[in-house]
Amino acid sequence: MNSRSRRTSHHTPEKRPAGTTRRTFLGRVLGVGTAALGVTVAPAVGAVSLPGTRPEAAWAAGRGESDSVTREAFDHLDQSFNDGHGWKDETNDKDSSGLSGKLAWGEAYLLQGYALMYQTYGDTYYLDKMVDHIDHVLANRDSERGVRDYRDASQPAWRANHHYTVGTAVVPDTQGRPVLQVRTALAYADEAVATVSPGSRDGTFRLEVRHHFYGRTTRYDNLVLDPASDDYAVNRVLRGFRTESPDRVQVTLKDLRQRGSAQNNVAMGDYQMISPPYVFGVHTGQIALPLVMFARIVRSDPNLRAKSLYRKRADTYLTAAEEAVAVHDPEWRETERGEGYYVALPGAPVWWAGIDLPINQFLALGRATLQLAAVTGDARYVDRTRAMARTFHGDLTITEGGAYVWPYWWSKGRVYSGWDIDDPASEYRPWLPGNQSAEDVSHGQIDMNFALEMFRDIPVFAGTGKPVFTGADMERFAATFTQNVAVVTDDGSLTVNRFIDGRGPTGLEAYERQAGAWADLTPWDGSILTHLRDMFNSHEYAVFPSTAYDVARINHAAQSPA
Repeated sequence: MNSRSRRTSHHTPEKRPAGTTRRTFLGRVLGVGTAALGVTVAPAVGAVSLPGTRPEAAWAAGRGESDSVTREAFDHLDQSFNDGHGWKDETNDKDSSGLSGKLAWGEAYLLQGYALMYQTYGDTYYLDKMVDHIDHVLANRDSERGVRDYRDASQPAWRANHHYTVGTAVVPDTQGRPVLQVRTALAYADEAVATVSPGSRDGTFRLEVRHHFYGRTTRYDNLVLDPASDDYAVNRVLRGFRTESPDRVQVTLKDLRQRGSAQNNVAMGDYQMISPPYVFGVHTGQIALPLVMFARIVRSDPNLRAKSLYRKRADTYLTAAEEAVAVHDPEWRETERGEGYYVALPGAPVWWAGIDLPINQFLALGRATLQLAAVTGDARYVDRTRAMARTFHGDLTITEGGAYVWPYWWSKGRVYSGWDIDDPASEYRPWLPGNQSAEDVSHGQIDMNFALEMFRDIPVFAGTGKPVFTGADMERFAATFTQNVAVVTDDGSLTVNRFIDGRGPTGLEAYERQAGAWADLTPWDGSILTHLRDMFNSHEYAVFPSTAYDVARINHAAQSPA
């Protein structure tokens, strides 16, 4: 194994006690394959009408109530969350409930779940659900709502702001003219406040930035606005970025005055930070994917094409997906070696502005692009999909046990190596130690499913060169799950590690739930499905759209031929 140092500076969800862990997964499941599960396919039925429960209710499977490998399990989850309406009426920004990403990380997963359930059971009830939900999601595009992003553009996509984008506040002088922009690169930036007060020396000011969400405060005293002074605020804060005190709020300043302007007296007061809206490529990819999945399902079946509703919606959704993905065309990059990826444009309100996206973020767009290639045959989509596949494949390392591991950030990118204040790659984070952390299980399923879907769609790329992903790659991804992800604790309970290299805490519910999205690797190792099914059947998980998606994945894997 090519060992790499890994930094795990992620926010950790609440941990359920899991006891002492050991990676004895293969011994636990005894190599049981799909055929040994005794799965009974539920008969196709019409629309279910289950009593709605509160969204925060827990789903208890395997206790005489439900089995994760059934239609009933998925339908119960679907109906238990907002009476089957999911988050179709939400926006992707904070306007609807205070936090961004509800469409990308919630509704989009539910829509994928409906598509998977149709593919598994062949009941158009799930396509009808998709029509209902997608129509609402398209009505909440920025262009339909008339809302704008940080560039004052209203695009056919879905913006986000708090809690993802950086925070900014403008501090004026005593005449009300903009002088300084105060920024924090931390998330949840709407909960940060910059306070300007008199400094401890005459003619200076004090800056204090309090981030209430994280409970942190950064202070600088005796600052001035004179660029020639050693106490010039912009330079003092830049030099102090590495050693902010008392806590790290990741503060930077930008001088908003025109060069050569007279000295100003900064206005004292409190300045609330705001998070500018931005259209994230990963969000677009997540939301566009099920739109193209619907179009592909309908266009590949003459009986579905014969139905006017499905045929017209397939056309509408395909056009909407193409328009949304095209929003990110200016962010596309390709190397001389044919490696493709997306970046955040300079000036974007994210700390990695001007820098390559994390692997899972550009592969979310990659999954949508792959489906567009399959439906349209457009060479642009084919070429971009292969380029992103080359980027990802080049970062896969084989362990001694034959499993794949890979980093969260592209190893040839800027974040992986890091930078210092003498040559910063980011204006919001002018100092960054190299982040060589392994991918986590939750985001890793996006990467793995991109590779799996490309392998399954090899005919789409026929004539474009040697396949990037082969069956041997799928065996190594399966080994990633069995050797590094799946865990059996000393008391016999089933869980997963947080990271795909087998490191990190175990027993974290969010990662257990998203591990279900690895289920389609079952043809290469049937014990994967056994572990996931038994884990879901023995634990209580909160009901979210993503929970239903994971159960749909397990159903799809169980009912699909090996």
